[in-house]
Amino acid sequence: MTNTTLIAHRPDEKQSGYQQQKNKTAIVFVHGYGGDPKKTWGNFPDLLKNDARLNGWDIYSVGYTTGFWFDLIGIWKADPDLDALALMLRTIANLSPLDEYKQLAFIAHSMGGLIVQRALVEYDELTQRVSHLFLFGTPSNGLTKSIYFKFWKRQLDDMAEGGEFINELRDKWEEKIGDHPPFEFWVVAGDQDEFVPRSSSLEPFPPERQAVVLGDHLQIVKPVDAKHLGVKLVLKGLIGKAAASGPGNASRVAIEKGEFRETVKLLEPIKDELDEQGLVRLALALEGVGRQEDAIKVLAQAPGSDYTDAAGVLAGRLKRRWLVEHKVADAETAQSLYQEAYNISLKKGNHAQAYYHGINVAFMKLAYGGNHTEASNMAIKVLEHCSKSPEDFWRYATEGEAYLLLRDTGKAIACYKRAINADHAPMPRQVDSMYKQAIRVASILGDMSAGTRLIDLFNKGN
Repeated sequence: MTNTTLIAHRPDEKQSGYQQQKNKTAIVFVHGYGGDPKKTWGNFPDLLKNDARLNGWDIYSVGYTTGFWFDLIGIWKADPDLDALALMLRTIANLSPLDEYKQLAFIAHSMGGLIVQRALVEYDELTQRVSHLFLFGTPSNGLTKSIYFKFWKRQLDDMAEGGEFINELRDKWEEKIGDHPPFEFWVVAGDQDEFVPRSSSLEPFPPERQAVVLGDHLQIVKPVDAKHLGVKLVLKGLIGKAAASGPGNASRVAIEKGEFRETVKLLEPIKDELDEQGLVRLALALEGVGRQEDAIKVLAQAPGSDYTDAAGVLAGRLKRRWLVEHKVADAETAQSLYQEAYNISLKKGNHAQAYYHGINVAFMKLAYGGNHTEASNMAIKVLEHCSKSPEDFWRYATEGEAYLLLRDTGKAIACYKRAINADHAPMPRQVDSMYKQAIRVASILGDMSAGTRLIDLFNKGN
């Protein structure tokens, strides 16, 4: 039996403080039935801790009361049921040190996965703080074997297939989380797991969320080295396409996604009452949580031609959709919106808006119209607008793109370097936007040398 506890794996447990690096994201391990906050996981926490790409994350392991011996339900000091453990998890998350983190990534094993799921469907404020969830060998559909022990062990009773706890959990998960959770989510089964069948661990969830790794019920969370499929899956899930370091690292991406979810929750219910700034904020947040089509619909409701910022953001969404789906209507609408917004900004003498819309006009002239001369001419105008605008990372990135269009790679790289190293650093979404756009331009121009230098700059910092 173990006591309720929280073990820190980063920083070093010998240090007195938890947040020596002032990190704002944390990984939390939750063991299963009969498990232990240290022994269950073997080398897993250390393998994550030793990966430099997770330097922005602290690592903890939650321990709670469980055991293999019988305790009659209702008897004093019996092990707590899973509802009580879910409440305990929420309590721990709301107290120091975990309350200091903006986003939490949960890695749970076996019954621990049921505890985390229950906490997420019951406590919305915890769900808002979860960036990732990995369930290893979790009996999400219950266990047939546990029925034989349900009169002796309340935790086994809760895990019974067809029991009240499991049925209610699945219903609430479908209602509140569904097939499109607001966090990165994976369910993992062991190819030799004879305790939790795949029908229980995997089948309650969509196929794209499922994975199978080598090992039995215990081996799947006891990796020998970083080659273990479970470790590789977690690392890929946590890091995704984030940069190894800098403003686009995995920790900042997780924080930003959490902020997007909060924005959507706040603004979507009042979307019909929003001004231009509010509509743009909501649209960017919707796109940030993967709801691109909803973002387009929100921006399309912006009234009047004076909403040049909203028009530009809408054009950007349509441009990106055209780059994937190649629908002529999307390309022409995007080009028209950019050109109209540029003309309005020009008349108003708003150089910052003019360079924003102008560089996109230049891109569409090149990418859709195939006219490099017109694109270059607009790039020259864009540089003039930039010279009359305040200095910030968007201005530097725009100058970088303009120089790419003018085939001056040296100046382009210098400008992009200023952008990603600006005093007021860009957010991960903004860095990603700069990078993708720069690579598109270099690709369309067939400039492999510029492409290679851009990849090195945005991924390696040089």
